[in-house]
Amino acid sequence: MSHLIRWFVDNPIAANLLMLAMLIGGIMGFDRVEKEVFPSSASNSISVSMSYPGAASSEVEQQIVVRIEEAIGDLPGIFQITSESRQGYGSVNIVVIDGFDVRELLNDIKGRIDAINTFPVSAERPIVRQNLRRETLMYVALFGDAERRVLKDIAFQIRDEMALLEGVSEVAVVGLRDDELSIEVTEDTLRHYNLSFDEVAQAIRQSSLNVPAGTIKTKDGDIQVQTRAQAFDGFDFSRIVVRSSRDGGQLYLGDIADIRDGFAEQDVDFTMNGKPGLNLEVRLSDDPLLFEGTENSRAYIEELRTYLPEGVELKINFEMRSIFDSRFNLLKDNAISGLILVFVILMLFLRPLLAIWVVAGIATTFCGAIWLLPYVGVSINMLSMFAFLMVLGIVVDDAIIIGESIYRHQQRGEKGLFSAYSGANSVLKPVFLAVMSTIVFFLPMIDVPSEILPFTRSIFWVVFLCLVFSLVESLLILPSHLSHMKPEQPSRFRLLQGLTKVRHWFSGHMDGFAQTRYLPALKAVLNNKVSTYFVFFFTFSIAVALVAVGWINKSFMPNVPQPFVMVNVSFPEGTAFEQTLETSRYIREQVEVLRNDSDMIARNGGAPFVREVNKNLNGTSSTVFVGLTPPEERILSSGDVATALRELIGPLPEAQSYSLNASMGGSAPDIALNLNLLDNHRAVQQAAVDDVIKQLSAYEGVINVRSNLDSERTEVELELKPYGQTLGLTLRDVAQQVRQGFYGEEIQRIPRAKEDVRVMLRYSLAERQTLDTLDRLRVRTNDGREVPLSAVAEVKLVPGASTIRRVDRKRNIAITAEVEDGVDANIIVNQIMADHLALWKRQYNGFNLSLDGNLRAQARFGDNFAANFLKAFLLVLAVFAIAFRSLFQPFLVMLAIPFGFVGASIGHLLLGHSISMMSFFGFLACAGVVVNDNLVLLERINQLIARGESTIDAVLHAGVDRFRPIVLTSITTFIGLLPILFEKSLQAQFLIPMVISLSFGVMFSSVVTLFLVPCSYFGGHRLKLRVVSWWGRIAGAKTVVAS
Repeated sequence: MSHLIRWFVDNPIAANLLMLAMLIGGIMGFDRVEKEVFPSSASNSISVSMSYPGAASSEVEQQIVVRIEEAIGDLPGIFQITSESRQGYGSVNIVVIDGFDVRELLNDIKGRIDAINTFPVSAERPIVRQNLRRETLMYVALFGDAERRVLKDIAFQIRDEMALLEGVSEVAVVGLRDDELSIEVTEDTLRHYNLSFDEVAQAIRQSSLNVPAGTIKTKDGDIQVQTRAQAFDGFDFSRIVVRSSRDGGQLYLGDIADIRDGFAEQDVDFTMNGKPGLNLEVRLSDDPLLFEGTENSRAYIEELRTYLPEGVELKINFEMRSIFDSRFNLLKDNAISGLILVFVILMLFLRPLLAIWVVAGIATTFCGAIWLLPYVGVSINMLSMFAFLMVLGIVVDDAIIIGESIYRHQQRGEKGLFSAYSGANSVLKPVFLAVMSTIVFFLPMIDVPSEILPFTRSIFWVVFLCLVFSLVESLLILPSHLSHMKPEQPSRFRLLQGLTKVRHWFSGHMDGFAQTRYLPALKAVLNNKVSTYFVFFFTFSIAVALVAVGWINKSFMPNVPQPFVMVNVSFPEGTAFEQTLETSRYIREQVEVLRNDSDMIARNGGAPFVREVNKNLNGTSSTVFVGLTPPEERILSSGDVATALRELIGPLPEAQSYSLNASMGGSAPDIALNLNLLDNHRAVQQAAVDDVIKQLSAYEGVINVRSNLDSERTEVELELKPYGQTLGLTLRDVAQQVRQGFYGEEIQRIPRAKEDVRVMLRYSLAERQTLDTLDRLRVRTNDGREVPLSAVAEVKLVPGASTIRRVDRKRNIAITAEVEDGVDANIIVNQIMADHLALWKRQYNGFNLSLDGNLRAQARFGDNFAANFLKAFLLVLAVFAIAFRSLFQPFLVMLAIPFGFVGASIGHLLLGHSISMMSFFGFLACAGVVVNDNLVLLERINQLIARGESTIDAVLHAGVDRFRPIVLTSITTFIGLLPILFEKSLQAQFLIPMVISLSFGVMFSSVVTLFLVPCSYFGGHRLKLRVVSWWGRIAGAKTVVAS
């Protein structure tokens, strides 16, 4: 490497061309690299879904879900199986083990399910697919004063046309109801005409059909024979003849049935600002062309607006491009501000030319990394952008150490090329080892659970490329540029003369501080080694204790406010849609109360803070979206609005789940637990759930504690009586006729426009809404007789579960809760596990309580991170031991790393932030900086000892020599991150925990480098001398005895 440095110093043209190539490559590469808000990733899960129309949840579980689970349960590659059984529908989700081939497992699952031949006849075909992850490009609301049929037709047009745009993969329509043609007949009508459902269904099927009858091959050509009698609308079906009499009379379907050609009876609803509408989710293509997709979609929407019917509006509610632009601009502006501050700091202590080349080297390094990003499959996204910011301190560190070393050599009188070569070569070893060790420390980021691998992978590759190009720039390009730096001459310009005086003042005072303040302090530390060790390790213990006891909270992801508040409410399956609708109306009313609240408006400086309100209902679930004004236009945070809205809404005890969210992470609860029991009795399950909820609710700051153990819903159970058997009826005959009346019989599906329309035959809506219909229902026997249902079957009302959830092939109950700000969910859960788990296991058969959601992900990440970081730590120790030919000095190099955690903890405590996954990433960057500083210091001590200085003198002189680069590194890293550290915008909140760990960690670790490391080096040397002396005395004594 020394020869390569010398070659570039001797060939400045080569250094300039290399720098130019990196700059041009970065500028051109920025246009080629993909842009997205978060890195795209392939899914590692597979879903199996199957409809069993009209079946109860328990029937779906036994007939569908359990059979699927048993068929696939022994397949290799499965990490977890979860399932859900609801009325008429069952789904199974399979999470694949990290690293296992998802396609291979998908094919194995398809094969196993295709081999199942015991599914119910009336169940539909299972759908097996890999769950795809496609990033949302935008949400577009279509709403207005128009019929829902008109809105649906327009939505279909938009869906089909936008899906063809470049950068768009598909468009999903939310709030859509399927078309359905419902033929409704009353029980009285059937009895009046002596008809059965089977007869009516058979008449429709025999009349509504198209039958190809072949081809007549004439000498003039082929003639197709075709029967075309398919009914397509309500009028066509009304003309179908159900029965004909001998005298020519005909009974038409329209005479006996009410034919409704409209929407299916689906409980869905979407409104925008109180007007009916539909919501369109536009998704990015597999190649995330964010810019192209957004521009094309904007242009299409703008053009379509001119053709919309009067009163119909099209509005973009959310746009990913805006999120990307705001976050990119934030990081760009803060990076520029940071670089300017770094440049100013460097100008105060270093020559202007040196400061300019150091800052230029940072830009060159970043350009080089951007140049190669497309080749490693990394996009410009929020994580990769923040990685550039994270690695800034390490890049500055390398440039400062080498630049300052060359400057020192020039101050000693060395000239031109030789000073550049000798200055760079003197710190080559520590700089090279520091870069390599930092890369090793970041290696754990590519060995993490698959759900976060796409995020950490982006960070790793940016850090890796920046470090490699930093090494190239600082060792090959920077020395070549500084080799032409001539001795400083007085300037003729007064401004430059003034700047020079300021620089000399700061530089002189720093050198003076090193001699008059730092050196005496270092001597005192060396003379009081035990006290020094006690102070530092006591400080470390305090930091660990602060995290352990919960003074500093922990979370998986940082709590980042969003420009909206989302209220999610769900009720047990089977709850009347009117209750869901009424609750959503109530919530919307409370939003309007809050919107017009004079106190809230006053707190917001007199300005409005609510921009829009959307409402989306789907079955028993309701979502009310409260869009807030832009953050720069309001004083109130989204958390303030959420807290006030929660107080207005109240507890909603009848809801199965209720969450009110205003931060990144959506509706994920703070606490999520899985409860398993072997006992499936409802009373036992409820008692166990109540015990857990009682303990959770007892903790201060724990709110909204709920479980998904549905309230019992009433089911009708039929049991065939002996009289029914004597009439030749089977339970299947009875159940089928009841099903025909209430659920209905699907006669056929007819193609219409963009979908297949079901044709259903059933009772009228009024009859299907009351149990009295069962009392009047007549069962038709095989010989044509009609008997009351109650005569042939016993009708019992029994309790039943509305939704059954299973985890790893066992029934599961989920318990969730939220915690207020300042409350650590980890401490609460750990306390409950320690105090009550053993008792519950004795009290309930098969009781087990496990983590889920964010707590589980946090635990997995923590365990994985700790194991991999330990491996990296040991690997770096081994490399350093080989490089230094010592087992002691590598430990000194790594000594400051744990104390980076102390600085990071203090920073989180002072600024009121939780320690999150982002904090750990900042800690990794901090480790890279402090290792660099320690290496440089130890290398200097070794050089001075090799020149003949005593250990104590070498330690003191090295500390003074390296005081300025170490302090400059700490100051520039801290000052460079200040703009984003105190950034108030929402986009910055995601990054601030990382910045806290890096900035505060480097500052505290620098104190360790300047005091604890020299003290430990000297203490280790003294200990070595004592051991050698002790061993010598023993050896001498043995010699005397032997004599």
